[in-house]
Amino acid sequence: MRWILLTLTASLTFAGELSLNRVMEDTLKNNLEIKALKHELKAYELEYKAVRAKLFPNLKLEETFTRTDIPAYVLFTKLNQERIQATDFIPSKLNDPDAVSNFETKLYLEIPVWIGGKIRAYKNMALYRKKAEEKKVSRREEEILFKAYEAYLGASLASSAVKVAKKNIQDAKEHLRIAKKLNQVGMALLSDVLRAEVFLKKTEEKLTEAENNYKVAMKGLSLVANTDYEGYTVPALNECPSLDLEDLKRRAFENREDLVAVEDYLKVLREGYRASIADNLPQVGAFASYSLYDKDVPFGSDGSGYMFGVNVSLNFNTGLSSLQKAKSFKEKEQALLKRRELLKKAILFGIERAYSQYETALSMLESAKARVKSAQEAVRILEVRYENGLARMVDLLDAQTQLENARFDYIQALYECNLSYGKALLEAGLFKEVVR
Repeated sequence: MRWILLTLTASLTFAGELSLNRVMEDTLKNNLEIKALKHELKAYELEYKAVRAKLFPNLKLEETFTRTDIPAYVLFTKLNQERIQATDFIPSKLNDPDAVSNFETKLYLEIPVWIGGKIRAYKNMALYRKKAEEKKVSRREEEILFKAYEAYLGASLASSAVKVAKKNIQDAKEHLRIAKKLNQVGMALLSDVLRAEVFLKKTEEKLTEAENNYKVAMKGLSLVANTDYEGYTVPALNECPSLDLEDLKRRAFENREDLVAVEDYLKVLREGYRASIADNLPQVGAFASYSLYDKDVPFGSDGSGYMFGVNVSLNFNTGLSSLQKAKSFKEKEQALLKRRELLKKAILFGIERAYSQYETALSMLESAKARVKSAQEAVRILEVRYENGLARMVDLLDAQTQLENARFDYIQALYECNLSYGKALLEAGLFKEVVR
């Protein structure tokens, strides 16, 4: 029974290895900013539907109560109620009638036949704005995913640092063991033992620091993904993917969603220009109504009647208001074209900068790898020489320090290489496609 409880406890406390793909999926699903962006997208979609609905007929139901003794209104009210009588035309009664009440129920249908193309222009503006915002949100999602990727790399770097620190402690303990052994047989001074003990303490301090950094990194990762990763472990980095600069440049203009969104914003401005021009074009509408009239109750039907028709209007502001507004859309279009050109140049610069950082990190990675091998060999040789009384403990510990630094430099270069790799993909708009 105790064994079963121990097994269950172990399975609950150790959640397993956390993959990058899992973090990406959790971020897309749970990140609070992404959730907020999705609500904003829903708002733009509803705005588009609201504008599109203007193309459909407008139906209005109206109930109006009036009471009057104005002669003309009394006469026509009775006519509408279909209860006019010959006595109503007696001059004395016609000139000074009794007050009459009227409940008018009216169903009104209005159909926009053509209003210069304004409604369709507004509809297209809302549609292109919605599409542009979708692309902007997609780009923002990619940037948030990169933050999760960066946090994941940070956790992986911290995990690697813990492993390196543990390896360094093993080496320091071995140096201390050798110093104690040689001191016991009179081949080493007590100061060598003390120096090795101090070195071991410093190495243990670095392990504590690395473990704390790992905890903080995991909390940062949980914050970005808005997911609790307590109990999970992040694997150490072991390689840096390859990059093709020309391929990144070639694909960037097609894949950068914020750049593609500019095309939709340009369409928004062009449709705005058409909508402004439409203010000066003829507008045609159709209408139809059916009315009920009653002297006593709402929705009554003492009398009834219908009406339908077509109206044509032409509106022109002598101050050229709509034309000036149309010209403003043209100026905004020119401004946006310049910003698009600037964005293209900024994208290429960002790719080249990230690639340059990538190449630097690769060079540092190769250098650190070579230094680790050289330092390991130096430590091995000095260990042998120290055991044979041909080297000092201080020389051995200096070599061990160089090995530790080389190990930390190696994992740092591996982190920088993977980070610059992700930055280059982000600048090219390929991060979401490649990393996931």
